[in-house]
Amino acid sequence: MLPALWRRDRAALFLRRLMSGTAFLGCLLLALPSMATSPDSKVYFAGVAYTSNAAAIGQAFPHVSTALASGGDAALNQRVRTFLQSQTLPETIAFDSLGSIKDAANSTALALGVDRETTSVEHIGSVYKLRIEVSAQALFFDFKEKQVLGGFPFIIDFIDVSPTLPSDEQIQAAYHNLLFGAPGQHDLASEFAKTLARASVPLASNKHLRVTSSTLGPKALDYLHQYAPQVDASTLPQEVAEAFGTYLGTNQHLSVLPYSSNQALGSSMAARFIEGEVYDLKIPEADYDIHLNVAGFKKIAQSQTSVDALFLYGAFVDISVLEPLSGNVYFSQRVKQGESKTVPITQTSVDDWPATHDTLLSLFDNFTRSLSDSNNPWLKSGLSDDKQARDQFSSLGELIQSCR
Repeated sequence: MLPALWRRDRAALFLRRLMSGTAFLGCLLLALPSMATSPDSKVYFAGVAYTSNAAAIGQAFPHVSTALASGGDAALNQRVRTFLQSQTLPETIAFDSLGSIKDAANSTALALGVDRETTSVEHIGSVYKLRIEVSAQALFFDFKEKQVLGGFPFIIDFIDVSPTLPSDEQIQAAYHNLLFGAPGQHDLASEFAKTLARASVPLASNKHLRVTSSTLGPKALDYLHQYAPQVDASTLPQEVAEAFGTYLGTNQHLSVLPYSSNQALGSSMAARFIEGEVYDLKIPEADYDIHLNVAGFKKIAQSQTSVDALFLYGAFVDISVLEPLSGNVYFSQRVKQGESKTVPITQTSVDDWPATHDTLLSLFDNFTRSLSDSNNPWLKSGLSDDKQARDQFSSLGELIQSCR
């Protein structure tokens, strides 16, 4: 069984690693069932791309873009090619050329889309915890129509602890290892290949789900201002949308259409390949829209002893799923999640955002996992106990089944 996204036992695992002084490398994979395809099915590998506005690459991907400069792009492309050729995949992957745009049967392309990089440094007691993440997806598109067919997202991350604040050079080296590999570590290319081994080309006729709206409520903004002023509130909605899509796709074995928050792009998705070529990919209209509103966060001091203090963090998200054509609302409820964090009494300052962020991710993980498990105990605390909420949750589960 593949590891679940952000399991609750991760904190215990981190503490064990912390005690031994070793690094932790986590890999979050999309668990998709393999599907048989025609033996002549062929997909053309288009390369590695940033799924972001080309003008903002240096700002959005400061460490990844640095690692891919000066020949790093060619090295990563070759590494991806090597891993794909070593796998038995549902489709035949063709390299070096694309199919004919005159032949619709040979116009399906595949890209390794890099969606986001995230760096977090947290001071815990006498040590510093470094966590880096690269969010990516196996992105299928029709290059004749320049239209996205669907994406299978995954996240790889690396966590390390040290007695001193990690330098810029150490952080850059950690990203280099995450992209190109290091002894005993997973990397971007190998996890991309593993994702493809469990995926198949999404059909244009499939029913599509997509996060089309992601916002922060006033209470969420107030919380960020008070407890996490370093967080960029203008980019957080994009991260929230991508994270929810990743958990939904992973836990429900779905291809999910990518989220695009750049209104200037309309219903298109910027994708700049690392060799420099830019595609403007159209995102098809979703059959079902998902609206997310992070209503707020909370931090409560629960107890304190002479040794440590216990804090409770909460996240509250309004989730709506509707059919845009008919206006039929399948689900519209507020869901919630609580997580605790113990802080040594000797720790003079607490970085609240990592704990808050992990609480939000736990909410997404539990909510999307419960869609196929109506007996999940999380439902008792995360969802309202009234009949309307339960009926809507049941309807949403049936909708998800129809999209597979």
